[in-house]
Amino acid sequence: MSTKRPRVPPVLWRLFHNRARTLGHTILSLVPSKTSTNCLCKGRQCLGCVGENGATSFLIREKDSDDYRKLLNKCFVVLSDSTPPLHVYDPHCRWSHLELVRRTIEMTIIEQPNNVICSGYDKMSRFSDIVELLTSPAWSLLLKRIGDVLMVYLLKNTSIFFRLPRNKHRQVAGVPICDLRRKSLLHVSATTYKPSLLHPVYCYSQNLGKREV
Repeated sequence: MSTKRPRVPPVLWRLFHNRARTLGHTILSLVPSKTSTNCLCKGRQCLGCVGENGATSFLIREKDSDDYRKLLNKCFVVLSDSTPPLHVYDPHCRWSHLELVRRTIEMTIIEQPNNVICSGYDKMSRFSDIVELLTSPAWSLLLKRIGDVLMVYLLKNTSIFFRLPRNKHRQVAGVPICDLRRKSLLHVSATTYKPSLLHPVYCYSQNLGKREV
């Protein structure tokens, strides 16, 4: 994982400041430290018991693909102040990746219907473009490294901004950033407010519009 602090996209910095961190740093900050003797991996070694010094090298390894490295270092995640802590870390993977993402979205539709992760989800086919993004080979490798519990925690409790070409990001989970941006703009004077920067639909660039950053 890159040791240099990545530059947070300006829109995310204005809204969230230091709470916007890379996916890799967010994961490392969430996992409670344990020793191998009391870890649920039963001594096989996992992200939860390798220790602070070994966690980074466990999460990302020398032969990992560029796509996986970009996922950890270029995808940004925001935890809200009300996000519950992760009390128990379980490294096991009990579900297929596709089924885990589908079930998480279906739970979220009931609990948080406004969450971006629910956007465009077809209940009949159990598919959406967000499902496709979240089940890429890079995300599948991440699931193997962190386990079901932490993956579901991230998808349900955080805002996730996925890296796109040309230094843009698309929001794939969390409260729509457009909603947060509108609230923020209420505090901006009429002389500096620019309605043209706000797109009514679904993605934004660094000026903000849709849910692409």
